[in-house]
Amino acid sequence: MKAIEIINLLNEWAPPYLIDEWDNTGFQIGDSEKEIQRILISLDLDREVFEKAVEENVQMIITHHPIIFEPLKTLTRDNYKEKLIYDIIKKDMVVYNAHTNLDLAKNGVNDTLAKVLDIKDSKPLKIVYEGPLANKGKTFGYGRVGEIDEISLYKYLDKVKKNLNVDNIIIYGNTDRIINKVAVCGGSGSSFIYDAYLKGAQLYITGDVKYHDAQYANELGLTIADAGHYHTEKVILPVIKEYLEKKTQEMVEIQLYSRSSPPYAIY
Repeated sequence: MKAIEIINLLNEWAPPYLIDEWDNTGFQIGDSEKEIQRILISLDLDREVFEKAVEENVQMIITHHPIIFEPLKTLTRDNYKEKLIYDIIKKDMVVYNAHTNLDLAKNGVNDTLAKVLDIKDSKPLKIVYEGPLANKGKTFGYGRVGEIDEISLYKYLDKVKKNLNVDNIIIYGNTDRIINKVAVCGGSGSSFIYDAYLKGAQLYITGDVKYHDAQYANELGLTIADAGHYHTEKVILPVIKEYLEKKTQEMVEIQLYSRSSPPYAIY
């Protein structure tokens, strides 16, 4: 299949009109007419992912986070990012990413996170886009909030750790409580703390929570679980793989790169 055909399939799922105004994502590097036999899917694109793609003779890399976010002023081998992009071009690889549009899309990052954590009938935490007339009735937003079966906080957090396959979660706020409504946002979701409070959530699961954001949530009576940026977004990788395998009728070979960038450990 040609790269443009794969890109069009991804754009059908996560339409470009859902890309937030501050974001820079989509088809970023390569030849849209290139024939693609192998794809590597990763959350990020760094040197290690690139070298894996070279090793596996991959022609296309699909990521969630864009490799080109700020405008490039030069394209040399004099710094890390430019050198990586330079080497990707030399290898004639195609790079596509879906960032905020995949966060907002149906069955995207946040729908998948809510499903993995057994949240029922989830709705957007903060609506940011209401479709045009052609999509009348469709709304899209960051995060999700919904009901769970009533359970103690710690028992539910045990489920979160198991379902996200994470060893540690940082908890801020009241832990001695029974909960039945949970909000989530994959990645960095501190800006939606007040929305989680307004929606009546007792627990908000996200990543990259700062000290003063945690203080604010505690003042609102909202418990925060910081499960990490990577762990709250990695759930989308097998979903992308499954979607493309179905849509392409397995005409391309698809591999997952399921490691955090950068690697980290809790010591």
